[in-house]
Amino acid sequence: MKATDTTRPTSNEIEAANRAEATTLLIRSRYRVYRPEADCEGEDLVLRTPQGELIPVQLKSRMTIDRPRYKGNPRLWMLFPEKKYAADSSREWYLVPHGKLYNLLKSRHGHAPKWNDTWSSASVPKDLRGSLRNYVVRPDKDSLRTA
Repeated sequence: MKATDTTRPTSNEIEAANRAEATTLLIRSRYRVYRPEADCEGEDLVLRTPQGELIPVQLKSRMTIDRPRYKGNPRLWMLFPEKKYAADSSREWYLVPHGKLYNLLKSRHGHAPKWNDTWSSASVPKDLRGSLRNYVVRPDKDSLRTA
């Protein structure tokens, strides 16, 4: 049996940590978080919004669009952090409809020769932060009080 490198987390460990971090933030933001038994049509999570709406969500570790993969689910939302995790800093998480994010990125990069209706970036570009500010997940102030 081959020894594994324990100095770096595996992709499964990173995904689990991101899911835990995002779930905590969502619950503190008054969302209800449900995990489907199977990832179908990109649904990693189903959220009940504070207003009572159910939305299917794809959890990503970076800002990502993929129209060929997710066009079968036009109601899909993307949940991703502003930057890679750093132990000494907090990071904002965005919850954005895939179609809205796709349109923003297509207007910015759609003219590129290699544009293929997909895009991924490790951080949210500064010029898009204003357009996405209403999609930042913010905890409810009362949820931050200790018991």
